[in-house]
Amino acid sequence: MNLLNKIFNIVFPGKCLLCNDSTGLNTENICSKCMDKIAFIKGSTCARCGIPFEVSYSLEDNLDYLCQRCRIFSPSFDMALSACRYDGVIKEIISAYKYQNKPYLGNDIISIMLRVVERRLVELSPELIIAVPLHVKRLRERGYDQAYILAEGIGRYLNIPVSCGNLTRIRYTVPQVNLSRDERIKNVKGAFSVKDTHELKGKRVFLIDDVFTTGATIEECVKIIRDAGAEKIYVVTVARA
Repeated sequence: MNLLNKIFNIVFPGKCLLCNDSTGLNTENICSKCMDKIAFIKGSTCARCGIPFEVSYSLEDNLDYLCQRCRIFSPSFDMALSACRYDGVIKEIISAYKYQNKPYLGNDIISIMLRVVERRLVELSPELIIAVPLHVKRLRERGYDQAYILAEGIGRYLNIPVSCGNLTRIRYTVPQVNLSRDERIKNVKGAFSVKDTHELKGKRVFLIDDVFTTGATIEECVKIIRDAGAEKIYVVTVARA
């Protein structure tokens, strides 16, 4: 099948989602030139929330260095990792993935994530992967759960089980995009629930989502998972706003 795919791509080369150039022999939907434009997070970051530091020197000698916000308001999760900054090319890719009925872009996005965080994912050795869930109403509207597709892909890569339907969104919420931080926190308060606490008890868990913005949705999910008995909770997202 791999040989047939290569022959097919030579005869009918794919087109890049962003620039419409040929992707060549690459089966992904993003060409190498556009991939090179992604703002990958490679420098110093907060040891807790993963936000990049705007500093001209390395913080590698102090791996426990925290940003000001994490020093004042300690997050509920143990660590957050993101592959890139939420702007430019990656913002276009995620927007197409979520809002333009392009679930197949999940494979491209997983590849983007693994470019940066693969080693850390392996080192953290999770026992279970959970996706931030959509409400059933929005799932019907969109036709697929974008975070669950990412969770499944990472689960297959790491050979880790993916929880399906345990963490649920029990209350429909308006989109967070145009809300302030306080409005976002209020919007998702009490919106999630866990059906089976036994699945989470004592486990090291990856919580997967596409974008980490204010963290309101993630914090609400983490609190519910923590209350269900998870030992460690690591947040993994494609991008960090």
